[in-house]
Amino acid sequence: MSEKQILRHGLNGNQLKLIAVVSMLCDHAAIRLLAYGLIPALRETGADAAADLWNQVFWILRSVGRMAFPIYVFLLVEGFCHTANRRRYAMRLGIFALLSEVPYDLLLFGKPWDMRAQNVFITLFLGILMLTVIDWIGKNTEAGMAPYRQMGVIAATALLAWFLKCDYDAVGIMLIALFFWLRPQPGTACLLGLLFLAAAESKPVYLPGLAAAFCLIRCYNGTRGGFRGKWFFYLVYPVHLLLLYGLSRLLFG
Repeated sequence: MSEKQILRHGLNGNQLKLIAVVSMLCDHAAIRLLAYGLIPALRETGADAAADLWNQVFWILRSVGRMAFPIYVFLLVEGFCHTANRRRYAMRLGIFALLSEVPYDLLLFGKPWDMRAQNVFITLFLGILMLTVIDWIGKNTEAGMAPYRQMGVIAATALLAWFLKCDYDAVGIMLIALFFWLRPQPGTACLLGLLFLAAAESKPVYLPGLAAAFCLIRCYNGTRGGFRGKWFFYLVYPVHLLLLYGLSRLLFG
């Protein structure tokens, strides 16, 4: 089967989003229910063998969870390039970045406000603002100067994401820029993206999940898909964080 045939029968945008949602759910369930709940509870009762077993499950789920962010970044860039209204797209991301911060802090820290880490919607929101600026520079600046100014914007945005302690911080911003700049060369973008994230994550256990993510991205067929539940994919992020937090409190106090 040729590459064109594979892509024609590959994954549409909504299928990729669903995969990312399931991956993200596995990741956050591992953190809240296993790392913060079941495993410590088993250790306290002296069931170290069971705790060790669930610790292995924890790392498997965390590896599965590495699939989510590259897919979301890829789809962010695709959405930016195809949307009819970039301002509205950015506003949606910004609104859900604000709505998701309390659920995110509850999940990670057990309290409604904590500045040690910010949710991934903030990273994506900064990314869409960055893409807007570098795209404008590319279209309105002389060719010789445009790349330098674009790199300056990328560096400034990455520094801001690092300062704000956003999820994936500067690494996430640079991955967004990589997918945007190499959009005409998806194979190269996936290979470099995998190498970049594998080096940044630095945990070998994460490599299978990262590799799977970029393989799935490479199967994208360029279509949106029949399911039009746009708001589902926005709402699922804060809602699942709250549900996992509530479940952990119910089960483990």
